[in-house]
Amino acid sequence: MPRIAVAGPSKVVTDAAVAIGNDGGSVVDVALVAALTAMCTEPGICGPGGGGFITVDVPGHDPVVVDGYMAFPGKGFSGRPNLRKVQMRYGGGVTTLVDAGSVAVPGAFAALEMAWQMFGTAPWADLMGVVAGAVESGFPLSAAVHRYLSAGGASIYRSDPAARSALFDGDRPKPSGSTIVFPGLAPALRHVGEGGADVFYRGDLAKSIVDGLERRGGQLTLEDMATYRAVARRPKTVLLGRFRLSTTPEPALGGIMVAGALEAEGVSDDQVALTNALIGAFQRRWGAGLTSPSTVGVAAGDEEGGAVAASFSAGYGSGVIPEGTGMLMNNGVGELELVPPGSEAGSPGERIVSNMAPTVARHEGEAVAIASPGADRITTAVATTLARLARGDCLRDAIEHPRAHPELADGGVRVATEPGVRLDGLDLAVREFDGPHMFFGGVNGAGMLDGVLQAHADRRRGGSVAFTGSSRSTHH
Repeated sequence: MPRIAVAGPSKVVTDAAVAIGNDGGSVVDVALVAALTAMCTEPGICGPGGGGFITVDVPGHDPVVVDGYMAFPGKGFSGRPNLRKVQMRYGGGVTTLVDAGSVAVPGAFAALEMAWQMFGTAPWADLMGVVAGAVESGFPLSAAVHRYLSAGGASIYRSDPAARSALFDGDRPKPSGSTIVFPGLAPALRHVGEGGADVFYRGDLAKSIVDGLERRGGQLTLEDMATYRAVARRPKTVLLGRFRLSTTPEPALGGIMVAGALEAEGVSDDQVALTNALIGAFQRRWGAGLTSPSTVGVAAGDEEGGAVAASFSAGYGSGVIPEGTGMLMNNGVGELELVPPGSEAGSPGERIVSNMAPTVARHEGEAVAIASPGADRITTAVATTLARLARGDCLRDAIEHPRAHPELADGGVRVATEPGVRLDGLDLAVREFDGPHMFFGGVNGAGMLDGVLQAHADRRRGGSVAFTGSSRSTHH
């Protein structure tokens, strides 16, 4: 059995992932457990009632992107959804719509099951059981989640009794490190393990979710759930140096932006060239009025050259946990960055636009998975890391390399930078940070590179790496 490396946002995540790997799970099983554990243990940053993408590139198979992103709800719905506008300090200032009416059709479990059916080796019930075990007795509240709740997320989550009880002491978010328990979550996960994703979309769990949301003004219907399907898509591919990159294709935008920036910039060591390429990519997205919400990203790779990158989001979260499920639901309909005011709302069943870009870089026996959170800095983080890998950096150096991110300010473009970025000759305003900062994303990477199985979690956001066959996770 080949050794497997995994990188994720916390030790809880990597410990769960390694547990399934040590029990005979494939690199895909490891990534799926990591992704679902992250969704369940990063409340506010993500949630199991969300959606996302899984990029899989394993020997003997063509690369594939499993699209399980959220879709517009409303099949058979004729009422008026309950939506509440919230303004947050998070991400430099965000306005979003929350509560039950903001919940889009969640795609996470459909995506996880499809990837497992295609590439998994461990029993599905074992995958769900490992995640259930990781959350059943509680998990520590991460510093990133505490920052999110403190920066305006509290206004979303305090209104739901179950969320409030789990995450708050009175009106204040619980301190970092506090033990968090969502009653009902572990049993719900085990139920999905026993009956498959069908339980979530067409069984009694689906009814509990829809009924719970309907009582609070939700527009998600049983027909929305029953007709949702994950889609296996051909990746967007691009050659970069010695690597072939496989990333998210349309209708998602993230991979298209990463590929476009890297195709334009190439593999020179000129940070001005990469920054200009990123500016071009972002100007196209700004023209569409799009940024991106909170995300989790995990990466796994094995000694045989298999690699999996996964990114999932629940938007900023609806703040709602349907009774008895323990599952925080998304606010996909209320993400004004992805569903801009004044635009035509999507038809029920239509995928919501996403900017996530989990990517695998392959060259012969080498394969490295890369994924990052970071709102609209995902493109910057992923593209910069891949550009550095193509130039010959080791995984750690590629991830930790200083980054520059284009942003709109006062109607014009300026560039946010970390120390060490050289932009000589770039005639734009610069906003320089004092040091490496979580603003610039948090890349997780794992795989075979230069003949060595390795993993690294971006120090900007902390995180953890672990290897099967070892009882130790390394926390950054």
